[in-house]
Amino acid sequence: MEWLDGFVEERIKGLQPYEVPDITCRVKLDAHENPYSLPGFVREKIEQACSWLEFNRYPDPHARTLRENLSIKLSVLPEMIMMGNGSDELILYLLLCFGPKRVIFPLPTFAMYDILARITLSTATGIPLNDDFEINDEKIIDEAKKEPSIIFLSYPNNPTGNCFSRKRIEKIISQTDALVVLDEAYYEFSQETFLPLVHECERVVVLRTLSKAFGLAGLRVGYMIAQPQVINEVKKVKLPYNLNAFSQVSASIAIENAPLFLPIVQGIMDEQKRISGELSAICGIKVYPSKANFILFKITEDICAKDVFNLLIDKGILIRYLGDVPDLNNCLRVTVGRPEENNEFLWAMKEIMNKYSGVIRPV
Repeated sequence: MEWLDGFVEERIKGLQPYEVPDITCRVKLDAHENPYSLPGFVREKIEQACSWLEFNRYPDPHARTLRENLSIKLSVLPEMIMMGNGSDELILYLLLCFGPKRVIFPLPTFAMYDILARITLSTATGIPLNDDFEINDEKIIDEAKKEPSIIFLSYPNNPTGNCFSRKRIEKIISQTDALVVLDEAYYEFSQETFLPLVHECERVVVLRTLSKAFGLAGLRVGYMIAQPQVINEVKKVKLPYNLNAFSQVSASIAIENAPLFLPIVQGIMDEQKRISGELSAICGIKVYPSKANFILFKITEDICAKDVFNLLIDKGILIRYLGDVPDLNNCLRVTVGRPEENNEFLWAMKEIMNKYSGVIRPV
């Protein structure tokens, strides 16, 4: 349609929508999801709370109760917290508020930094990671000095799973005037954070989510921690009533009962170590260290990772193929599932790889 072609912004025309492959499998290990249902006590509390929710009323536009519960958990002021309909929405708000700017991020990393930068008409600048998946701090600093910039760093990084050097990140913060956004979506698994720096530097923002460790991916609850002045500016672009009432109540109850999730997180990380060890013992697989609830690995034998991906689907197991991502040639990523799901995945990988190498190294 000629009129549509004339109406669409030129930079938007070249974008590809972010699409999740429509593949249904019995074992789903592709999306960094928590494989466990909510603890029974938490689920009961949520069900009870729903009985008095007034769905005919708009939700609290400030998510006061949820922010207060988070402020206690994080030891920060409620004024330093902003809730979002997932972290994606908060990334968009940051770019709407402070952009268009030069938006800098490592490659490979979370795809939405690039996509949302382009949508908001910023200049997206990806800086390739070093061979060991470490950030190139010197290059990032050079790029940030060219013009006002926003730097996004996933910590641990998605999809590589590693935490970048703290010294390099601190160097980026100290040697630039950029807004530095630390996306700590997997904090509960890594237990590594830059949250204390939010108090020391007004240019540091931390993002977190309840989608991973707290198992609320379906409710889309993310939050941002920053100094009150920063939060007040970002509020100017926030949509009213952006976080629905059910999500607010459910997230509040989850935060109030955070200790109940600790055994789940520990169990996931125990399984992560077990999977990494057993994958490493399979000839033809290189496993990369991870501090998150997923594992990146590379197929080093004479077999295409896409073929391995498809063979797993044939067995009812879905993971993530990353061979089309720059610098992740012939790589795959698996999310940690329940032990029985992980066993199925490992058994299938051994069977597939043994057909090509015939050897399993001892652990």
